[in-house]
Amino acid sequence: MATSPDGRAATRAHKLAQGRLAVRVVSEVLTVWQAVDPLRLAALDWSSPILAALGRLRSESRDLATTYYQTLRRAEAPTGPRLPREAFADEDDRWRERALTSLRVTGTRAIARLVGAGLDPARALDQTGPGVAAASVRHTLAAGRSRVERATAADPAARGWLRVTDGDPCWWCAMLASRGAVYLSRESASTRGGTEAEYHDGCGCQPEPFFHAPVLPDTTREFGALWADSTQGLSGKDARLAFRRAYEARRANAS
Repeated sequence: MATSPDGRAATRAHKLAQGRLAVRVVSEVLTVWQAVDPLRLAALDWSSPILAALGRLRSESRDLATTYYQTLRRAEAPTGPRLPREAFADEDDRWRERALTSLRVTGTRAIARLVGAGLDPARALDQTGPGVAAASVRHTLAAGRSRVERATAADPAARGWLRVTDGDPCWWCAMLASRGAVYLSRESASTRGGTEAEYHDGCGCQPEPFFHAPVLPDTTREFGALWADSTQGLSGKDARLAFRRAYEARRANAS
């Protein structure tokens, strides 16, 4: 985590701002979803208004991330070299195809599966709404996450980033956070940014850049210790499964 009080405050403020944006995404998407006729879903162009909203909200997420990165950098590396122009380069439109695929899976296909199993169409619409909203949140916040990661990769003053979880992460996020600092080299920088696949629907994690030797959050150290204890002698899928079991058991005992 950040070494300065201003840097830590910037990270807290950014997580809260992205969280408030996520609430708005859910509200706007569910407003569209609840007006859809579930019996005509395949024939309706219901995804276009959602994609239009996501495009606008992604811009907000990206702007929040830009402000966050600049604020954090001023606090943590005020005398660092000039930030390259490409650090905040515009993204392409490939996110639209990824988002559309998610909407089809969580929306059209999920409704068809539930109705085909005999569920009332109106109830199926209600049950699938949260999934559509969660996917929409992920694709919205991906813009801000990618902006931070790509800026970090392009910034000569940055050394890497940490995955900062929310207060109750799933086992997958805890496992990724347990790895601690993701260090960059100038040679690998162009291939290390924009890891959207590491974030899932409902994920509350955010990347936090660091400019000095990082101070790991207490939770990150705890996740790292649990990984070391639970995966001794294991690797790959077996290690992940062992960590998941240990983490979920600890989580259950704490509740």
